[in-house]
Order: sequence, then structure tokens, then C-alpha cells
Amino acid sequence: MAWYLEEGPDSDVVISTRVRLARNLANTPFPWRLKADELDYVKDKVIKAFRELCQTTDEKPVILELADLGAIESLALAERRIISRKMLGDGRGKALLLFPGEASGILVNEEDHLRLYAVSAGLRLGETADLVAQCATSLEGLLTFAKNTRLGYLTACPTNTGTGMRASVMLHLPGLIRSGVVRQLAGKLSKAGYVLRGAEGEGTDARADMIQLSNQVTLGVTKDQLLADLDRLVHEVAREERKARRVLHAKDPAALEDEIGRARGLLMNARLMSSHEAMNLLSLVRLGRELELADMPDYATIQSLLTETGEGALQQRAGKPMDERERDQVRAVTISAALASNKQ
Repeated sequence: MAWYLEEGPDSDVVISTRVRLARNLANTPFPWRLKADELDYVKDKVIKAFRELCQTTDEKPVILELADLGAIESLALAERRIISRKMLGDGRGKALLLFPGEASGILVNEEDHLRLYAVSAGLRLGETADLVAQCATSLEGLLTFAKNTRLGYLTACPTNTGTGMRASVMLHLPGLIRSGVVRQLAGKLSKAGYVLRGAEGEGTDARADMIQLSNQVTLGVTKDQLLADLDRLVHEVAREERKARRVLHAKDPAALEDEIGRARGLLMNARLMSSHEAMNLLSLVRLGRELELADMPDYATIQSLLTETGEGALQQRAGKPMDERERDQVRAVTISAALASNKQ
């Protein structure tokens, strides 16, 4: 089962945990300063080390060079957050190196030479960080990373210098968003060295009531301290979100349950469904499930529909490009069929 279909700890609020480490090769300019042939050199060097690493761990490597992928395939990967949207477009010198299950991998020549990442369902900061750290340690036996004895690991963006670690959690916060508390929370978190972003990352707004919470500071902070502080913070946010949901429901249960029921009805019966509308309606259905309302789909079905009904995923499954109206028709049919087959 793909990680995003699993229910992890605190999954009523925390959808996923992602930890990534930025690393760069020693004595090599950062990617934005490299010419095309130099990007290829870095890519080939990292791929060679990755193959060696997989030989020692008995893992079968999945190596995707973005220049060889079509636009649809690349977009589908970005929708599942396997690659970043920064990697779309010119794929020269860029690659995705995947361990089985899509739960961990390496992005080559994104902002840094290597972005090692691991992702887990629910709130699992410790084990997710351990997984990506083990991979980084193994690779450091095969590659020499840029490192300063005083500063730590050197990165393209100064805010990542030090541990190079960014830990983030994807949160479903319909209660806090509807109550308007999120904006106040964002300001407080920023002062504490954390940032709230939209589901698609920096510069994006919340979609389907999903928001990322991540650390901003890596310099002068140990890995254990960072993870412990973020874990405590996420638990606090989760408690506030659960309280906000109860208040929202208690204020007018008939109105909220009607809104959620109408959302499920639209998802079941619509003939056309845009991506934006689908995300918002699925967020309401997820809230209904979290409030333990009757006739709500299971967690895996909701997650699957949120992940696999994007523009790229639909076209990839169809094996052909589709215009917007065709995608809206296929999306509506896909969602309706999934919900009809999922009877709790």
C-alpha cells in the first residue's frame, strides 16, 4: 500500500510527515551556477553513488531522469509531491531517485545538488527523520559533501545551512481556517521560527483546508531539538483544531451536517468536476468522517481521490492529453465510482 493511503498517528489532523536534507557536493558550484554539461556531471555522479548504495542495501533503484519524462508524467509526480514543482519545465540534469514505495528518495539538481527526503503517514517525525538520516549517512560514505566545521552543511539557500534539515507536516485544519484563527497562528509561528504554507509549498494558499507547518531555522539547532520542538507544536495545533471542530459542529450541527451531506452528494452525482471543486468537497467529506458522521468514505478512499484526480494523474492514467472539460468529466466519473464502491 502506498504511504498516502495509510492512517498514521493523529491522522485526523496530521495527514503526513516529511523530512528532507539538503546536501551539495564539495568543491562544486550550486546548481543555479552550473552549465548544462556540469549539471549532467553532478547528476551522473549522484546516480552512480545511488546505484552503489542500493546494491549494499538490496534495494532495487528507480531512476527517472526528468529530461526523459513527458510533461504529463512530470506533473503527475509533482501532484503526488514526489518531485517539487520547481523541477517542472527544463529537465536537463535533473533526476528523481526513488526507493520502493515512494516513501523516500533523492531529488537531484533541484535547489541543491541533492534533496534527500522521506515521508510517512500521520505524525511520525522521529522515524521519518531517522530514515532520511540513514540514507544521507550511507551516501556520505560514497560522496564528499560541502561542509564547514563551524557552520555545518553548506546549502544554496543560507536558511538551510547547518543541519540542512527541513521537517514539515501536512495538516487538515478546517476548524481553525473557518474560525479565522490560522492567520493569527501564522504570525505567532513565524516569530518562533516556523512557517505555515499552502499544500503546494512556498507562496501557495491552503487547498482543501490543508496547510504545511515546517521549521525555518536550521543553523545552530540540533536535529533532536528541532524535531522535539516541532512535535510539541504539532500536538498543540492538533488539540486546537479538534476543539475548533467541536465548536463549529456544536454551533449549528444541522447546518454543518447538511453542508457535508451536500458535498458528498455532489461528489457522487456530478457530471463535471473541476480540481478546485473536488478538493474543497473532499475536504468537507474528510471533516464529516473526522466528526464520525454516517455514510462517509474511508480514509484511504479520500486520500486516493485527493492524490489521484489531479490534472497530471488523470491524463497519465488515460495515456493521452485531455483538455480541461475532458478532465472534469473523467474526474467526476472517477470520484463517483470510487465513492459508490466504498460503503462503510
